[in-house]
Amino acid sequence: MARRDRLDHITAGVPRDSSPSLVIPLVMPVSVPRWRALNALMLLVVVALNGAAATGAMSGDSIGVLANRFPSLFLPANYVFGIWSLIYAGLVACMLLQLVPSEAGRTAVERLGPWWVACGVLNVAWITLFSFSLFAVALVVMLLFLWVLVHVGERLRGGAVSPMLRALAVWPHDLYLAWISVAVIANSFQFAHVVGFAGFGIAESTWAVAMMGVATLLGVVMAYGRGNWLFPFVVAWALRGIGARYTAVPDIVIATTWLVPAGIVLGMMAWGAGVRRGRLGPLPPQTR
Repeated sequence: MARRDRLDHITAGVPRDSSPSLVIPLVMPVSVPRWRALNALMLLVVVALNGAAATGAMSGDSIGVLANRFPSLFLPANYVFGIWSLIYAGLVACMLLQLVPSEAGRTAVERLGPWWVACGVLNVAWITLFSFSLFAVALVVMLLFLWVLVHVGERLRGGAVSPMLRALAVWPHDLYLAWISVAVIANSFQFAHVVGFAGFGIAESTWAVAMMGVATLLGVVMAYGRGNWLFPFVVAWALRGIGARYTAVPDIVIATTWLVPAGIVLGMMAWGAGVRRGRLGPLPPQTR
């Protein structure tokens, strides 16, 4: 009976008779102290290895050098990648929340479970493969990484969400998901250059503009359907960086001039519409 009660506590808020969703309930209780320790260790490993990759200490070439070796028209200006500092600041905040002996901290650990470690492992695998120019495998790993981040977001929302849990766990992972979504597109363009893909005879600028439109639309959809209000801003940040890098490409300049403000405005309108329709709310009726 105690085991059953524990399972009910972990999966609180996840409907048992609803249609299939991205949420995959855990099949065993989460050991909070164990996962706190493992999650903290994983974050240290991720930060250390990403630092090594960013400086070139891992393979001899930094991530920036490798990215610019095969430039595509979907590659933002270098300053845009400073968003990683904000992402890691958010992850540190989430880790601190998990370490605090509070209801919100315990909930974060229980809902993240082993998925925090899975994100860390995939992050490290992706950055390592990319650092050693194994771009094809790195892209596959990144797609799996993206899926896991989607799942993490669904788990964190799988029940009542307190203001602290929302600010220190949900929003950092929303930012993380948004940037990795953009990075998947950018890395796909880069891989096309690596293998010499000619785009079926269609100009690369056309492909780039089309995918900018897709990314902008995705931001609007995520803002409305998942309450991820950060997604449109992340997409706009990336597109603004692409426009800044390719000021000599008219199609890129025109597209970013229109899509950046349109994505933000439509994204916020979509998020507001989601709130009003009750699909998502600033907070559920009961918090924890």
